[in-house]
Amino acid sequence: MNQDDLNKSVVAHLFLAGKPLVLNYQLMEKRLARPRLTTAQRTEYQRQLNYEGGFLTVADRDDAEPLLIHFRSENDRYTLRVATPGRFYGYFLSMERMQSTNGLTSSSGNLIVTQDVNPTRFYMNALSKGYERLFNVARKLIVGESDSRADAQDKVLGPTFLYRNKTPLVNDEQQYFSDTVLRAEHVIWDPLPVEFTVQIRGAGVLALDDIG
Repeated sequence: MNQDDLNKSVVAHLFLAGKPLVLNYQLMEKRLARPRLTTAQRTEYQRQLNYEGGFLTVADRDDAEPLLIHFRSENDRYTLRVATPGRFYGYFLSMERMQSTNGLTSSSGNLIVTQDVNPTRFYMNALSKGYERLFNVARKLIVGESDSRADAQDKVLGPTFLYRNKTPLVNDEQQYFSDTVLRAEHVIWDPLPVEFTVQIRGAGVLALDDIG
């Protein structure tokens, strides 16, 4: 890592409209701690905690503990890793295609945790001090792939979009992040690129061991 990349690498929290970004398991833990829950709520929260914990979402409250994320710069392309100790510590955050219970792979990518050593990366587009948009970056080459893609691997693609997901519980909205403008009844119409507030907690970080 050169000095410029070192200077641009940070650990930070992200916020959306004043609410912190968290992983879904953090959101479910908070919901399960509520003093009064229906049986349906408890069942659904527990199911998601166990099986759908690894996607990035938005906390219910603005005082929730935000996810700590390590942004590692490489030529202004950032690899994101979970830096909050716990269940997904050290995992990458990446735009990945999801598979439904029917075995169908989605056409869009969602921002989820993964242990894949070749995650998607992101370009940070500064709108003003402390405000950024994430743009998706073409995936890096892996061993054995054609060198014809070498010039495209750092290409900045489309922005990250926000949309809402239907849940079995009507009043329990969840928000997802996608690399695609989706058209469906559960999606925000005409979504705009997401504008995040960035709260820097540390700079010049080289490895997860340094921030754990």
